[in-house]
Amino acid sequence: MPNQPQPPAAAGQQSLWFNPPDGQENRRRTLTREQVVAEALTIIGTDGASALSMRGLAARLGVVPGALYRHVRSKEQLCDLAVDEVLAEVDIRTDRAPGWAGQVKALARLLRAVLEDHPGVAGLLKTRDPLGPHSLALAEAFLTALQEAGLPQRETAQAFSLVYDYTLGFALSDRTTVNEQRVQDPAIRRQLHAFFRSLPADRFPALAVLGEHVWAGNRDQRFTAGLDTLLAGLQAAGLQAASQRPDRRQPGR
Repeated sequence: MPNQPQPPAAAGQQSLWFNPPDGQENRRRTLTREQVVAEALTIIGTDGASALSMRGLAARLGVVPGALYRHVRSKEQLCDLAVDEVLAEVDIRTDRAPGWAGQVKALARLLRAVLEDHPGVAGLLKTRDPLGPHSLALAEAFLTALQEAGLPQRETAQAFSLVYDYTLGFALSDRTTVNEQRVQDPAIRRQLHAFFRSLPADRFPALAVLGEHVWAGNRDQRFTAGLDTLLAGLQAAGLQAASQRPDRRQPGR
C-alpha cells in the first residue's frame, strides 16, 4: 500500500518531510551485551536454565534473534557470560579474615550467598567450567588461601575442588526447594517430627530417634558444620604433610 501523505503539522512545527520518518519512540532501541545478559539471568532465575533460548530471549527483548548474535556468538557463550556476571558479585578480598581457613570459609559463605540470590545459576554452573575473568579471580582467591594449608600441589588443587563442589552442591538445594520450605515452616516441622517419633522403633530405630534432628530448620548451621569438617580435615592433612617433609635445616652428610 503506497505511503499516505501526513496531515499538515501544527503551526510552528511544520515538517519539511512529505512522509516524515518515525519518531524517536518508534525507533528500535539500542541493544547492549549487558541487556542481553541481564535478561538471560532473569529467565534463568524465573524458569531455570532449561527455559533459556535465543528465540525466546530475543522476543522478550523485542528484537529479532539475529540481533543477539551481534553481542554473543552462541547460547553457550551467553551462559558463560551470565555465570561470570553472577560470580562478579563475590567479594574476593580475603584479607579481612584471619588465617587460610578463615579466608576459605569467608569465600565459601560469600559464594553460597551469591548463588542463592540467583536461583538457577548454581545448576548452570554445575554443568560447565567457565573460564571468565571473575571465575578465574574466584579460583585464584581460593587457591591462594589453600596454598597456606601446607599441602602438596596436587592435594591443594583437590582441596579447592572439594570446597568449591561442596558449596555449589549446597546452593543447589536452595531455600526455594520444597524440602527447605517445609522444614522452615514451624507447624509443618512439628508434624514432621511427630511423624518420625511415631515410626516403628523395631524397623526404624535410628530415624525414630534422630529424624527430628535431620529434618530441622538449621540450614545455615548445616552449611557451617560441613565446611568446618572439611577444613579440619585439610588442616590435619597439612600438618601430616609438613611432618613428613625432610628437615632442610639439618646439615648434609
